[in-house]
Amino acid sequence: MYFTIAAGILCGGAILWYLLAFNGLIAARNAVDQAWSNIEVELKRRFDLIANLVETTKGYAKYESDTFKAVTELRARPQPFHDAASANSTQPDLSRVIGSVMILAENYPELRADKSFLNLQTELAETENRIATRRHAYNQTVNRYQNLSGVIPTNVVWWIHEFPEKSFFDAPDELADHAPEVKLT
Repeated sequence: MYFTIAAGILCGGAILWYLLAFNGLIAARNAVDQAWSNIEVELKRRFDLIANLVETTKGYAKYESDTFKAVTELRARPQPFHDAASANSTQPDLSRVIGSVMILAENYPELRADKSFLNLQTELAETENRIATRRHAYNQTVNRYQNLSGVIPTNVVWWIHEFPEKSFFDAPDELADHAPEVKLT
């Protein structure tokens, strides 16, 4: 009789642990997805702001076709904001474009005084700050998820249900040393 009770308690405990582990992994995966969604909004905003900056700049810098061509090519690509790995690959290109537009602005004093351009610069700087904040929050949720997926015994549940791996949203190596320069003049 005691053996049956003990077996029932152990079996119930194992089932309870399994359900808690599974629910914990679901919650962690959903937190990662939500955090990525927050970043995706800002990346799309940044992408649109860059296009608006370029359009504003075109009116002043009619002869700077290389920069405008680079932006056009970048915008023609599919927007790679569906996951951190694909977004990581476009960061260097976006940073180069932002830098090129800001260099153009340095060459055209009348552009630096344009209210539309100044407003776009301010919005871009604010967006870059929000991306950095949300990148930090996203990476924390990915870290928690990765920890759950890598520790015994939760990793067994992760493996059985084939939970997807999640990537950190990193600054590319070339940007780690210096951020894109956005000057508010």
